[in-house]
Amino acid sequence: MHDEFDPDQLAVMAQLEPYLPRMYPLFGAAVELYNTEYPPMVRAQHDTRATTSGIWCHLWHGFQAEFLDEPGFHFLEIKNLKVLNIKDQILVRAKKVDANGRHSNNDTAQQRAYDAQEALPGLPPAAARIVMGYQPDAAFSLVERVTVRRPRGAWVSQVVDEGEPRRWIDITPVELPFGRERPARHG
Repeated sequence: MHDEFDPDQLAVMAQLEPYLPRMYPLFGAAVELYNTEYPPMVRAQHDTRATTSGIWCHLWHGFQAEFLDEPGFHFLEIKNLKVLNIKDQILVRAKKVDANGRHSNNDTAQQRAYDAQEALPGLPPAAARIVMGYQPDAAFSLVERVTVRRPRGAWVSQVVDEGEPRRWIDITPVELPFGRERPARHG
Protein backbone atom coordinates (compact mmCIF):
# COMPACT_ATOMS: atom_id res chain seq x y z
CA MET A 1 0.00 0.00 0.00
CA HIS A 2 1.11 3.54 -0.61
CA ASP A 3 1.31 6.52 1.70
CA GLU A 4 0.11 8.88 -1.02
CA PHE A 5 -2.79 8.31 -3.37
CA ASP A 6 -2.40 8.64 -7.10
CA PRO A 7 -4.41 11.72 -8.20
CA ASP A 8 -5.92 9.64 -11.01
CA GLN A 9 -7.01 7.00 -8.49
CA LEU A 10 -8.67 9.63 -6.31
CA ALA A 11 -10.53 11.14 -9.27
CA VAL A 12 -11.76 7.80 -10.65
CA MET A 13 -12.82 6.46 -7.26
CA ALA A 14 -14.60 9.73 -6.40
CA GLN A 15 -16.64 9.35 -9.59
CA LEU A 16 -17.41 5.69 -8.83
CA GLU A 17 -18.20 6.09 -5.11
CA PRO A 18 -21.90 6.98 -5.54
CA TYR A 19 -22.42 3.76 -7.54
CA LEU A 20 -20.34 1.33 -5.46
CA PRO A 21 -23.26 0.33 -3.19
CA ARG A 22 -25.12 -0.83 -6.30
CA MET A 23 -22.12 -2.34 -8.11
CA TYR A 24 -20.51 -4.31 -5.29
CA PRO A 25 -23.36 -6.80 -4.71
CA LEU A 26 -23.57 -7.66 -8.41
CA PHE A 27 -20.33 -9.66 -8.22
CA GLY A 28 -21.45 -11.90 -5.36
CA ALA A 29 -24.89 -12.29 -6.92
CA ALA A 30 -23.37 -13.54 -10.20
CA VAL A 31 -21.21 -16.11 -8.40
CA GLU A 32 -24.16 -17.21 -6.24
CA LEU A 33 -26.44 -17.56 -9.27
CA TYR A 34 -23.85 -19.72 -11.00
CA ASN A 35 -23.49 -21.93 -7.93
CA THR A 36 -27.18 -22.29 -7.12
CA GLU A 37 -28.80 -22.53 -10.56
CA TYR A 38 -26.30 -24.76 -12.39
CA PRO A 39 -26.64 -28.41 -11.38
CA PRO A 40 -23.59 -29.79 -9.53
CA MET A 41 -22.86 -32.28 -12.34
CA VAL A 42 -22.71 -29.43 -14.87
CA ARG A 43 -20.44 -27.32 -12.65
CA ALA A 44 -18.17 -30.34 -12.11
CA GLN A 45 -17.67 -30.60 -15.87
CA HIS A 46 -16.82 -26.91 -16.30
CA ASP A 47 -13.20 -25.88 -16.50
CA THR A 48 -12.07 -22.48 -15.19
CA ARG A 49 -12.77 -20.81 -18.53
CA ALA A 50 -16.37 -22.11 -18.66
CA THR A 51 -16.98 -21.16 -15.02
CA THR A 52 -15.55 -17.67 -15.52
CA SER A 53 -17.56 -17.20 -18.70
CA GLY A 54 -20.82 -18.24 -17.04
CA ILE A 55 -20.25 -15.94 -14.07
CA TRP A 56 -19.28 -13.08 -16.40
CA CYS A 57 -22.57 -13.46 -18.35
CA HIS A 58 -24.58 -13.24 -15.12
CA LEU A 59 -22.49 -10.30 -13.93
CA TRP A 60 -22.92 -8.37 -17.18
CA HIS A 61 -26.67 -9.02 -17.10
CA GLY A 62 -26.71 -7.77 -13.49
CA PHE A 63 -24.94 -4.55 -14.49
CA GLN A 64 -27.45 -4.03 -17.30
CA ALA A 65 -30.44 -4.70 -15.04
CA GLU A 66 -29.09 -2.25 -12.46
CA PHE A 67 -27.87 0.59 -14.70
CA LEU A 68 -29.61 0.37 -18.09
CA ASP A 69 -31.98 3.23 -17.27
CA GLU A 70 -29.43 5.30 -15.33
CA PRO A 71 -28.86 8.68 -17.02
CA GLY A 72 -25.36 8.90 -18.48
CA PHE A 73 -24.77 5.13 -18.40
CA HIS A 74 -24.34 3.33 -21.73
CA PHE A 75 -23.46 -0.27 -22.49
CA LEU A 76 -21.07 -0.42 -25.43
CA GLU A 77 -19.82 -3.34 -27.48
CA ILE A 78 -16.99 -2.77 -29.92
CA LYS A 79 -15.75 -5.98 -31.62
CA ASN A 80 -16.61 -8.15 -28.59
CA LEU A 81 -15.19 -5.63 -26.11
CA LYS A 82 -18.06 -4.91 -23.72
CA VAL A 83 -17.76 -1.89 -21.47
CA LEU A 84 -20.00 0.21 -19.28
CA ASN A 85 -19.56 3.88 -20.21
CA ILE A 86 -20.25 6.11 -17.21
CA LYS A 87 -20.93 9.66 -18.38
CA ASP A 88 -18.05 9.54 -20.93
CA GLN A 89 -15.67 9.79 -17.94
CA ILE A 90 -15.08 6.14 -16.99
CA LEU A 91 -15.19 2.94 -19.02
CA VAL A 92 -15.63 -0.20 -16.92
CA ARG A 93 -14.75 -3.74 -17.95
CA ALA A 94 -15.97 -6.45 -15.60
CA LYS A 95 -13.45 -9.27 -15.15
CA LYS A 96 -12.24 -12.08 -12.89
CA VAL A 97 -9.01 -10.88 -11.27
CA ASP A 98 -6.23 -12.13 -9.03
CA ALA A 99 -5.32 -10.87 -5.54
CA ASN A 100 -3.60 -7.81 -7.06
CA GLY A 101 -6.58 -6.92 -9.24
CA ARG A 102 -4.85 -8.14 -12.41
CA HIS A 103 -6.94 -9.72 -15.13
CA SER A 104 -5.99 -12.00 -17.97
CA ASN A 105 -7.22 -11.73 -21.53
CA ASN A 106 -6.84 -13.17 -24.95
CA ASP A 107 -3.94 -11.11 -26.20
CA THR A 108 -5.47 -8.85 -28.85
CA ALA A 109 -4.50 -5.42 -30.14
CA GLN A 110 -7.85 -4.08 -28.92
CA GLN A 111 -7.40 -5.37 -25.37
CA ARG A 112 -3.82 -4.07 -25.24
CA ALA A 113 -5.01 -0.65 -26.46
CA TYR A 114 -7.76 -0.55 -23.81
CA ASP A 115 -5.33 -1.47 -21.04
CA ALA A 116 -2.83 1.13 -22.31
CA GLN A 117 -5.53 3.86 -22.14
CA GLU A 118 -5.35 4.38 -25.90
CA ALA A 119 -8.20 5.71 -28.03
CA LEU A 120 -10.40 3.06 -29.64
CA PRO A 121 -13.07 3.71 -32.28
CA GLY A 122 -16.49 3.96 -30.65
CA LEU A 123 -15.21 4.70 -27.14
CA PRO A 124 -15.02 8.18 -25.58
CA PRO A 125 -11.33 9.11 -25.96
CA ALA A 126 -10.94 10.98 -22.66
CA ALA A 127 -12.64 8.35 -20.48
CA ALA A 128 -10.48 6.48 -17.96
CA ARG A 129 -10.31 2.80 -18.87
CA ILE A 130 -10.58 0.62 -15.77
CA VAL A 131 -11.21 -2.99 -14.85
CA MET A 132 -13.65 -3.68 -12.05
CA GLY A 133 -13.08 -7.22 -11.01
CA TYR A 134 -13.91 -9.96 -8.59
CA GLN A 135 -11.43 -12.33 -6.99
CA PRO A 136 -13.17 -15.65 -6.34
CA ASP A 137 -12.06 -18.24 -3.83
CA ALA A 138 -10.41 -21.38 -5.25
CA ALA A 139 -13.75 -23.19 -5.55
CA PHE A 140 -15.56 -20.23 -7.20
CA SER A 141 -18.05 -20.43 -4.33
CA LEU A 142 -17.76 -16.82 -3.14
CA VAL A 143 -16.15 -13.48 -3.91
CA GLU A 144 -13.11 -12.75 -1.76
CA ARG A 145 -12.73 -9.16 -2.93
CA VAL A 146 -13.90 -6.63 -5.51
CA THR A 147 -11.27 -4.35 -7.00
CA VAL A 148 -11.02 -1.37 -9.31
CA ARG A 149 -7.77 -1.22 -11.24
CA ARG A 150 -6.20 1.04 -13.78
CA PRO A 151 -4.71 -1.57 -16.15
CA ARG A 152 -0.97 -1.85 -16.59
CA GLY A 153 -0.33 -1.61 -12.86
CA ALA A 154 -0.86 2.10 -12.25
CA TRP A 155 -3.02 1.55 -9.15
CA VAL A 156 -5.61 -0.77 -7.62
CA SER A 157 -8.38 -0.09 -5.11
CA GLN A 158 -10.35 -2.62 -3.11
CA VAL A 159 -14.02 -1.95 -2.49
CA VAL A 160 -14.69 -2.46 1.22
CA ASP A 161 -18.09 -3.79 2.20
CA GLU A 162 -18.36 -2.11 5.59
CA GLY A 163 -21.39 0.02 6.19
CA GLU A 164 -22.93 2.46 3.81
CA PRO A 165 -21.81 3.90 1.52
CA ARG A 166 -19.31 1.36 0.28
CA ARG A 167 -15.77 2.58 0.80
CA TRP A 168 -12.51 1.72 -0.88
CA ILE A 169 -8.90 1.37 0.13
CA ASP A 170 -5.70 1.57 -1.86
CA ILE A 171 -4.09 -1.88 -2.25
CA THR A 172 -1.62 -0.98 -4.98
CA PRO A 173 1.27 -3.42 -4.59
CA VAL A 174 4.71 -1.95 -4.11
CA GLU A 175 6.76 -2.86 -7.15
CA LEU A 176 10.43 -3.69 -6.91
CA PRO A 177 12.60 -1.10 -8.64
CA PHE A 178 14.02 -1.96 -12.04
CA GLY A 179 17.72 -1.90 -12.77
CA ARG A 180 18.89 -3.69 -9.66
CA GLU A 181 21.42 -6.40 -10.19
CA ARG A 182 20.30 -9.91 -9.46
CA PRO A 183 22.31 -11.93 -6.99
CA ALA A 184 24.58 -14.52 -8.58
CA ARG A 185 23.11 -18.00 -8.82
CA HIS A 186 25.11 -20.79 -7.26
CA GLY A 187 24.90 -24.46 -7.98
